[in-house]
Amino acid sequence: MTRPRLRAPTLLLSMVVIALLGVVAYAVKREIAAGMATAERSAVTTVVGRGEAHRALSAEEETYAAALWQLHGEIKLAAIRMTFAGIAYKTEDHDSDRLAAKVEPLGEAIEAAAAKVRSLEPPPSLREVRDRYVQALALYAAASAEMVRGAADGRDDLLIEAQGMSFRASEDLLRVGDVLWPGEYRPH
Repeated sequence: MTRPRLRAPTLLLSMVVIALLGVVAYAVKREIAAGMATAERSAVTTVVGRGEAHRALSAEEETYAAALWQLHGEIKLAAIRMTFAGIAYKTEDHDSDRLAAKVEPLGEAIEAAAAKVRSLEPPPSLREVRDRYVQALALYAAASAEMVRGAADGRDDLLIEAQGMSFRASEDLLRVGDVLWPGEYRPH
């Protein structure tokens, strides 16, 4: 049995058809992906940790979220510095004066930021979110005072309580962030 030979035009036509099918498949895949991305941006998202549905922010809510974002970076930085000051105290120097010198200004900065947050008028739909944010800042401020007191008194139980307050505050800020800035980076 002899095999029929493929002619060059048939082979060329087959290759062109396969190439066109590949281009069409690629274009369809891109369109589907673009449609899904658009749908995800406008669809209802789930608030992590609370399990409740949350719609996309309105223009007024976006404006509030953007204004709060300006303060949020400063607050996160102060909270991180406070944590590192506590770690340095426990692992390196045990110098309560040095801890107080680092932590007291951070507590004051957080209290000042809380006053700025309270001065921002949220839309009615975000008042509860703002209140939760302010409560988290109050926890951070209380934690900083407790750290200083614990170090001055040499009481680890107060330092542990301060760490717990700080942890609860950071969890609350994450929950607020899930509502206002759902794409915010979180360290693992």
